[in-house]
Amino acid sequence: MTRLLLNLVLMGIITLAIYWLITTFVPTMGTYAIPISLLLGITLGFFIYITIDNRIG
Repeated sequence: MTRLLLNLVLMGIITLAIYWLITTFVPTMGTYAIPISLLLGITLGFFIYITIDNRIG
């Protein structure tokens, strides 16, 4: 349960970071910033969770 909650927090941080990067450096894509950041944040967070879960056992 702790790994799941940690991963959800990690997904949130990744999502906010990607949103900030898009709105700061690519302002013309500002309308698509939320969907792109959600998609990439959840995908990368899930990938990290699977990687950690495979290493632990």
